[in-house]
Amino acid sequence: MRTNIKLAWRNLWRNRRRTFIAISSIVFSVLLASWMRSMQEGSYDSMIENSVKFYSGYLQVQDTAFWNERTLDNSFAASDELKESISQIPDVTLVANRIESFALAANHLKSKPAMVMGIEPKAEDQITKISQKVKKGSFLKTGDKGALLGEGLARYLNLDVGDTLVMISQGYHGISASGLFLITGLLSHPNQEFNNRMVYLDIDAARDFYSANGLSTSLVVMAHNHYEVKHLKKEISKLLLAGNRVMTWTEMQPDLEQLIESDRGSGKIMLGILYMVIAFGMFSVVLMMVKERSREFGVVHAVGMQKSKLSTIVFLETIFIGLIGCSVGVLISYLFCTYFYFHPIPMSGKMAEAYEQYGMEPFLYFSLKASLFYSQMILVFLLSVFISVFPMYNIQRLKITKAMRN
Repeated sequence: MRTNIKLAWRNLWRNRRRTFIAISSIVFSVLLASWMRSMQEGSYDSMIENSVKFYSGYLQVQDTAFWNERTLDNSFAASDELKESISQIPDVTLVANRIESFALAANHLKSKPAMVMGIEPKAEDQITKISQKVKKGSFLKTGDKGALLGEGLARYLNLDVGDTLVMISQGYHGISASGLFLITGLLSHPNQEFNNRMVYLDIDAARDFYSANGLSTSLVVMAHNHYEVKHLKKEISKLLLAGNRVMTWTEMQPDLEQLIESDRGSGKIMLGILYMVIAFGMFSVVLMMVKERSREFGVVHAVGMQKSKLSTIVFLETIFIGLIGCSVGVLISYLFCTYFYFHPIPMSGKMAEAYEQYGMEPFLYFSLKASLFYSQMILVFLLSVFISVFPMYNIQRLKITKAMRN
């Protein structure tokens, strides 16, 4: 066997041009498949990141009735002990209180229904980077009594920084809620619905407004990435009382998950078509190699080499080409995708507008998840092994006289 390996390796470099053509076809195949999958999964990661960071978080601890009936009456007392216990779980990066409800926002002439979110300013800024979206005025500080408005809502109500916002609502257990809030800043939210309706308050100011002292509608839990939510849900569930539950982003936003899964399915169909093109391309290269070497095979067999040994050597040659091509392809693919991971491709025109309407940044993002690369390497390598059956079959049917005349 050692002799066969040596002969196969030497045969590769007897005709370097032919070997480089074969290796190049595999490198290009791995590069193209990896680039496509990296861009596809990077886009999904971007959609999820934008969605969870702009609104839901990766997980939320809530009262069991809150998600189906989002009223303040279904809020709960999130103790400091619970918050501390959750924050100690490995892979949890941040835990923050929120209180969410609705109110009628008005000035002296106009009014509009608004979404009111009471937040812990420092923690919320780490989740959503919301301070970077403040276009005028300043972001909220802990203990502030003012309000931060979306630009669309402020424009509709004809309000600006320094003006007074009037809000009327229903508080905890039906208590009447009304208040005046000094506008400290205006923000441009990437989601237009939020931009036209959102009001941010410091959580203590929101609790005072709704007479919900010490209560929260949710504890937002953040992780390093969305791949960690399943095991975090199990760990957090162990800490909760009977009246509370933990929900993942997939449970809170099933439409987004279904959209991603359906698009991933169509992406796999496209990838299957791509693999068919790759397979035919690799097959044509192998076919060229076999036809080119038919006289060589005939001579070698004529001087005494058995067809089985010749088939083994050719098979090993194909394996070497596959291993070299896949290894180089994965390395180049990773370097290529790493560049685009740190330098995402900007979108322009109507495509950029469509991205912004869905609350997404107008860029094509890439993923560096390891499985995206080694899975393509394995698949392309298996294709090369499967295609190597053809030259072995061709050798078994070899006719010495016919081959030597070629």
